[in-house]
Amino acid sequence: MKHKLSFTVALWWVILCAVAGLFLLITTDKDSRLSESENRMLAGFPEANARSIASGDFMTGFDNFLTDGFFARDGVVSFTGRLLDGFSMLSQDERRESQADSMENRLQAEGDMQAEGGEGAQPEGQQDAFQAAPAQPETAPAQPKGADAPETDEPDEGGEVSLSGEDGMITPEHSYLWLKKTDGGNKVIYTYDNDRIATYAETLRIIQGFLPADGQIFVTQVPLASIGNRWTDQQKTYCGWGSSVEAVLESNLANDERIYVFNTWEILEPHMTEGTPLFYHTDHHWSAEGAYIVAAEMLKKQNLPVIPYDEYEYKPIQSKKNDEGYVDTFNVLYPLLPAHSYVLKNITDATELSLMNYKSTTYTAYMNNSREPWRRIVTGANTGRKALVICDSFGNAFTPYILPYYDEVHMTDFRYGYYDKAAAGGSMSELVRYHGIDDIYLIFCTANGLRKDNSIVYLRQYFLN
Repeated sequence: MKHKLSFTVALWWVILCAVAGLFLLITTDKDSRLSESENRMLAGFPEANARSIASGDFMTGFDNFLTDGFFARDGVVSFTGRLLDGFSMLSQDERRESQADSMENRLQAEGDMQAEGGEGAQPEGQQDAFQAAPAQPETAPAQPKGADAPETDEPDEGGEVSLSGEDGMITPEHSYLWLKKTDGGNKVIYTYDNDRIATYAETLRIIQGFLPADGQIFVTQVPLASIGNRWTDQQKTYCGWGSSVEAVLESNLANDERIYVFNTWEILEPHMTEGTPLFYHTDHHWSAEGAYIVAAEMLKKQNLPVIPYDEYEYKPIQSKKNDEGYVDTFNVLYPLLPAHSYVLKNITDATELSLMNYKSTTYTAYMNNSREPWRRIVTGANTGRKALVICDSFGNAFTPYILPYYDEVHMTDFRYGYYDKAAAGGSMSELVRYHGIDDIYLIFCTANGLRKDNSIVYLRQYFLN
């Protein structure tokens, strides 16, 4: 009798758990969606068909959906993070390093998924057209004199090398991104293969070929907030930063007069400790103020009159307090002229969307979040020119500051899962020509930058495929 009772209780527990699980599965959002706490798209319910089931893709997608879709996920993730931090022995500097590495690794994994057979796969017969950069060397790159071992690359096993260029931080094979230390040394953050930078330069030339004779390209790579905050939060340890990547890219574009490279590190450095945060603590992005400073430099390069930052009207939006007690202010501007924003599919199928999301309490307020596959903003200006911003989410804080200078500003996101030729109605080059784009701005962070397939491989494929 006792065993029968135990069996009955266990059976009812199994049934209740199954019912609860089925209820949660039915009521959980099955579409891919943005996690504001993690700033990434969560997996949606996979498509079920004979091919996906036979190949195992359905079960893999279902596992990802369960992982990303469980009840109260963001709260559990946040609580777990706080719990682990409470037992962590890492220093503040090490935590910032871990944050940057985590984002880099996650986005690189997304790129690897694409390369395994998604949109980025190379069609037969076109391998030469999409020749990727050379593979990374099997031996670790030699480090510049006075630099600590890199945080995301193997430490130096070679000897001293002859150096030249900015602060001596260029070798014939590599360029670097680093933090300047108060003791006179340099902390290398990332190491770049100069051959890959040359490949990116060739990609820019390909893109330029689809623009009119007076069309221009403006490109910059932006640090993650975790890098910027390492400096500003630890001024006893760090006193600046630098990057020699832009110098290498410029040297590969020496004969191209209409492609301009901007060194965000150099542009922002004088402003980093002035009091106004140029990077957020509750988010991995740069601030509106940081984006404005770089946008202003690009406008000056074109001899355009730069509208002062304070001439815009802003809505200051307070973020939620993060686990470290920080609160950020997202200053989201109101456009100077009435602007109409549309999401485009199949080239011309337009759905109007509010330009900004003034109700959001996160970075998604800027440009009302990233949208795929193509965005068109009719600005109300009368300049006779149109621009395209090819970007990751860092372009959302940047784009508002170029609206007064173009009749239309278009946007597309080159990250995995955002640009789709079939949905857009054509390749990026076809859409550039269809919409009559004059200038292109390439705005992306280091997590999608000149060490990553998003920039080195997929961007070229999106234009040529």
